[in-house]
Amino acid sequence: MRTAPISRRALILVLGAVLAPAVGAQQAPPAAKPASLSGFAYDSVRGRPMDGAQILVQGTSLVAVAGADGKFHLDSVPPGPHRLQAVQPILDSLGIQLVTPPVAFAAGKATAVNISTPSSGSLVHMLCPAAWLTRGPAALFGRVRNADTDQPVSKARVSVVWYEIDFTKLSKVPRLREAVTQPDGTYRICGLPASFDGKVQVDHAGLKSGDVPVTFQNSALEVRSLSVASVAPVAVAAAGDTNPPPRRAVATARLVGRVLGTSGAPVAGARVQLEGTVHSANTSADGTFVLDSLPSGSQVVRAMYIGFTPVEQAVELSARDTTQVTLQMQTQVATLPTVVTRAQQQSGLDAVGFTQREKMGFGYFLDTKTIDRMQPTRFTDALAAIPGIHVSQSGYD
Repeated sequence: MRTAPISRRALILVLGAVLAPAVGAQQAPPAAKPASLSGFAYDSVRGRPMDGAQILVQGTSLVAVAGADGKFHLDSVPPGPHRLQAVQPILDSLGIQLVTPPVAFAAGKATAVNISTPSSGSLVHMLCPAAWLTRGPAALFGRVRNADTDQPVSKARVSVVWYEIDFTKLSKVPRLREAVTQPDGTYRICGLPASFDGKVQVDHAGLKSGDVPVTFQNSALEVRSLSVASVAPVAVAAAGDTNPPPRRAVATARLVGRVLGTSGAPVAGARVQLEGTVHSANTSADGTFVLDSLPSGSQVVRAMYIGFTPVEQAVELSARDTTQVTLQMQTQVATLPTVVTRAQQQSGLDAVGFTQREKMGFGYFLDTKTIDRMQPTRFTDALAAIPGIHVSQSGYD
């Protein structure tokens, strides 16, 4: 199933601003002192400060950058009304712009403005068709780009797959949602359950990314931007050739990394593999590894070693730069089920005819129950109790 496209244009959200006390509407004279701006940028989708967000004062070249705490500050703002715009990768992935109404800056005065994205639930209800939300309350938004050129990729198919339990058949049933990227590379997959573990993949012009893990934990919205490789050059097909060579991804990316154990010590001899490919390597004594000639794009690397739980991690590979990754493995405590071993002598007794004679009542049988009942001091005492057997003592036990 494919999610219907919402819009081919980025959504522009005009935010209400939390301002300092109102100032006069009169334009400041040219010689007036500049104003100052301070504020706080917050990412409501991920529930944290909007670290690194650029706050632009429209109509000027002024730009403030929010710190790790989300706070930003600007001096020398020209007096007068100005709109503020926030620029940050999360906004690009969502396909929205955050712009405030005109803010009045008074000469020589400080103005405070707080900027935040809408909440996850608000974005889902604004950007997803109501009909799709009847199938599930959550959504997956993101942007697809070319891993080697960083340009947006349009008309790429993004699919997310997960499994649900069919209680009537007591089996797992795969579920699928799809969407096609817009000209700006954005996609929106709506109608997802609020909690599940799944895989998301991009398919563009026959080239596919890895199956990237995605987890919803009672959440309304997850954001996952992805990338795909460029198409590798191929030889021109000969005239009349009806079977042109298949498209292949550019395979010049490089991945270097290190595998560490629970305590942070390097894990030597671990097997590291790029999922879905033949590329693999073993870690050296210091836990490092190198994988060359890899396909670009969103991929998944997996590390395995005896005594540790296998770990996988999504990586973004590009022919432009070497990607570095650290894989942390956790010690695995193997718990085996209890094994009960019973000695079975029945086959041996059958072979000598004991079982058959016992059933027919031929002879006298000295079994465990009889011996326990007799409680003999010596084994010869038990034999002496059998009719027809005479036990003579030799003087030696």
